[in-house]
Amino acid sequence: MKRQRRFSGVLQPWTDIWVRSGWRVQTHCGSALARALDPFGTTALTGTAEECVAHAARAARPAGCRRAVVLLHGLGHHPGGMARMAAALADTGWAVANIGYASLRLPLEQHARAASGVAAALAEDGAAEIAFVGHSLGGLVARAAMARAAQDGWRPGRLVLVGSPARGASLAQIAARIAAYRALTGSCGQTVTPAGAARVPLPECRGVAVIAGGTGGRGFNPLLPGDNDGIVTVEETRLPGREDAFTRVRALHTPLAASPSSIVSTMSFLESGRMAA
Repeated sequence: MKRQRRFSGVLQPWTDIWVRSGWRVQTHCGSALARALDPFGTTALTGTAEECVAHAARAARPAGCRRAVVLLHGLGHHPGGMARMAAALADTGWAVANIGYASLRLPLEQHARAASGVAAALAEDGAAEIAFVGHSLGGLVARAAMARAAQDGWRPGRLVLVGSPARGASLAQIAARIAAYRALTGSCGQTVTPAGAARVPLPECRGVAVIAGGTGGRGFNPLLPGDNDGIVTVEETRLPGREDAFTRVRALHTPLAASPSSIVSTMSFLESGRMAA
């Protein structure tokens, strides 16, 4: 059996569709091929998605958790960026699915369908409701996935958006004029623009928290208006009338989800519906 790297690179073609107790089932973005990976990242089976899910479900121990959370990385990134968040949540009794998805290769709708499928599997394993934490593009995927909850048969919990361009990023709108950006980022590169983000639904859930990166002043990128994390402005992360909690963390965009302050704030909101003081 072949050992896979723990976290694939930014151009990785695999998307997680089922996760439990370290086991995961992935589908390939360019074919009907699926594979089941054991907790060590070794390929235990390749075949159809149904065959691989059945194999993993037999092999994986039940998580035994009434609360579960799905973590989603950003555009062109991988689950490694959410690893510290995942470890902290697991240590406090959450069933955690830190999923990877082919963010540069498929449209948001397909990523949302896969993430909702992971949530449904966690519900089948005994979770009463499923929370979501999404970094950057992952926050938009989380919104769309949670909007599918009733359709896919699971109950949505709380949602934390970390540096997510809730209103779209002006920087992405500028970059979208460049052919190389469009070729590299595909459909999701358009989703993070203001026009693209406006089309992503806001789900009915137990509460929404926003974590923005910034300095509390002029921001990390002087070319962006107002405070910012270097890529997304604080104002672009906000959801007036819909957010239940907000905090600003002094961190750049890419490492924002790994910041200790972000992790503490996320855990506090998922537990209580309030950000830590």
